[in-house]
Amino acid sequence: MTTFFLGKRQWLLEKVDPLILGSFRIAYGLFMAYEVIYFMRIEFVKNMFVLPSINFKYDFLRWLPVLPEFWMNSILVLLLVSTLAITTGVFFKWACRIFAFGFAYIFLLDKSVYNNHLYLFILLAILLSFTDADRVLALGRKPDTDIRVPRWQLIILQAQFIIVYFYGGIAKLTYEWIVQCQPIRFLVEQLALDHFLAPFLKNEFSIYMLNYGGLLLDLLAPLLLWYKPVRKWAIIPIILFHLTNSRIFSDIGIFPYVMLFSLLLFYELEQLPGGKRIHQWYLSTTGGKRKPTSVSQHETPGYAFKYLLMPYFIFQLLFPFRGHFLPNDLDWTTIGNRFSWRMKVDTRQIDKMEFFLIDPKTKQSFPVETGTWVNEMQILNMSMDPRSIADFARMLKAEAATQGIKDAVVKGTVKLIYNRKPTQYFVDPEVDLAQVKYSPFRKLDWVYPLNK
Repeated sequence: MTTFFLGKRQWLLEKVDPLILGSFRIAYGLFMAYEVIYFMRIEFVKNMFVLPSINFKYDFLRWLPVLPEFWMNSILVLLLVSTLAITTGVFFKWACRIFAFGFAYIFLLDKSVYNNHLYLFILLAILLSFTDADRVLALGRKPDTDIRVPRWQLIILQAQFIIVYFYGGIAKLTYEWIVQCQPIRFLVEQLALDHFLAPFLKNEFSIYMLNYGGLLLDLLAPLLLWYKPVRKWAIIPIILFHLTNSRIFSDIGIFPYVMLFSLLLFYELEQLPGGKRIHQWYLSTTGGKRKPTSVSQHETPGYAFKYLLMPYFIFQLLFPFRGHFLPNDLDWTTIGNRFSWRMKVDTRQIDKMEFFLIDPKTKQSFPVETGTWVNEMQILNMSMDPRSIADFARMLKAEAATQGIKDAVVKGTVKLIYNRKPTQYFVDPEVDLAQVKYSPFRKLDWVYPLNK
């Protein structure tokens, strides 16, 4: 047993070519630059944090403040600069840390912003900050006598992507996915007839292929990508999987393309077309030399690996399961759903969302124009998260008090279509939503259970 673990340790510390790691760094930096520019172009700060009357905070981050608009936009500028530094390899590690911290700050200010791929982008910046991905293909980098890096620097990135795949597959092990082929069936049926994929996908065979093929690909990702004999064959279905997702789903942005570029991390340079020639060209242009493989003390991850990366991966492996031990329906209420890689496991449509303020003295009811208080992303978030509905109701009650209506009652009619099931209530329409209590460890009696 000791010999086995010693061998694995030596394997992790073995030096490998860093060109793939450096190439991924450049791709990641460019993708993140695109993402930040997109945020700027849609005036994300203004539309998400300035115009809405409320931000829906995470349970343990209610203390996190939203800065004034100027400073929020300044953070976006800083993030853009950091992405360019990541791309060029200049002040690389600090650029990764700045990007991870700044992007996480914006990401955590409102639950409505949550998206699995944005969460992944933050995690990748954290992991890259532990690597020497700037050893190659970096501006101002002097030729090195040994340009290689320890294998573990590739493994930590590979492991993160494997977790995304595998846990995404576990999330699909539901009755709706396995038996009813939902939400894939709904998404395919929603494709416009003039969509170029419509002739290929709008049939039962294609629905089954997308449904069960996606499930198997996710669950088998550790085998497909880490087991060398099948890796070269896995590349084709994985590419088709992500390209198809990029055309079917309209809200996943650059995520499929980041996942496609991540495939580089699983291949040795010599396995790629022209890999040997590229490596020889790089050595000839930089003066770098290949030394015999060896392991020295300074190459170990050391304290960073033991006290930061190991707890990081333990968290990544355990935290996604928390929702299964909480009393409320995991996907219906989304309590325990976020940060768990539960991607595209359901669909929901808002049939009706109306709120009313009731003056307890006069019994007069005042309809609330929801769209004047929150934006579309926040409305969608309220259709998924009853906690946000309660926060919204408390905000309305507080605003009513400023208008002379004390102790206002707030009621809401929220009716949803979940995975094409018959329309049903999300929360009790007779309950004062401004008075409801919430605990992740207690069944929410003011939330209607999902009709199975």
